[in-house]
Amino acid sequence: MNKEYKEIKKILMKNTDKSVLILGTIGMDFKILKYQLKMGELYYKVLDDLFVSKYGYVKMNQNDVKTVENLIEVKKGDPLFSNKFVPCELIIFIYVNPKILRILCERENVSYDQALKLQNELLEKLHSGEYSFVKVEFYKKSIGLEHVGRNVYICGDYNGFLTDKRDIVEDNNFFHFPYIKKVKNIDALQRKQGFLLIIYDKFLEVKDCIDIDKKYRKLFNHFNLVYIITDDEEKIRQSHIKYTNIYFINEILDDYDITELYYDYILDTEKINFTSSKIKILSSINKFLKGKKAIKSSVLANKFNVSIRQVERYMIDCNKIYRNIGYDFSKNEWYIIH
Repeated sequence: MNKEYKEIKKILMKNTDKSVLILGTIGMDFKILKYQLKMGELYYKVLDDLFVSKYGYVKMNQNDVKTVENLIEVKKGDPLFSNKFVPCELIIFIYVNPKILRILCERENVSYDQALKLQNELLEKLHSGEYSFVKVEFYKKSIGLEHVGRNVYICGDYNGFLTDKRDIVEDNNFFHFPYIKKVKNIDALQRKQGFLLIIYDKFLEVKDCIDIDKKYRKLFNHFNLVYIITDDEEKIRQSHIKYTNIYFINEILDDYDITELYYDYILDTEKINFTSSKIKILSSINKFLKGKKAIKSSVLANKFNVSIRQVERYMIDCNKIYRNIGYDFSKNEWYIIH
């Protein structure tokens, strides 16, 4: 969502002299947005603080809440995040596509029907002409649910507990996840596929990160994500082998971790949608790489008459399609897995 954050930041920077309300429906996690923007206040936090200052630590009643809500102000240069209208000079309205909104609501455990109804009501009120507003659409991209697996495979004696075959959401059977499958060794993973593979590093024949990728990439490509459990502090610090789906962890995942991982992956992963001309270029690069074990960016830059930076973009995009490219930072070269 970097593009959306930058868009909002740009609007805020242009309107520092105005009181700005960032408005959106329920299900939208404003805490994350506030963290990314590094500014602003949350509506309910302001409401709680004002209530305590006026009435002390007592149970809220509806009349008192309404009294305090009327005291809430949007300060210039300090936006307020809210799903309610508050008097201000400019509103940034965050719109979420209904398909994505359903996923957000399941993740935040709020009613999708209520969230969609509120979003439509807010938008209708904004279009009444009473407010000055800018609409920013979050998660514009097209997510590829059809390419997200349903199974979690565990290789080895897993010390944690994961619920098996649990419906995350019941209405319309939106998601059925996860299905927990256990195997005793890495050989048993042949012809298996799924969303996540959790495997202990003791089952891997090689230990170096690049060697792990080279040896197991074809097997690991059958999973959206691979989490390797290890005690190696250097691997834990590295966390992730760049340009791969391989991550290193030293902790046991529980149901909550798996669910969050699943939702985040769906929301962060978009369909590959390259133009025909782009695909033609990538196909040419892939053919050029055939038979090569490694190659420098400079060689590719000379071959295709592009900059080193453009080479990196092309190689990243090639990897999205063919899933056979990695980068060895110790040698400053790309390696190709055949």
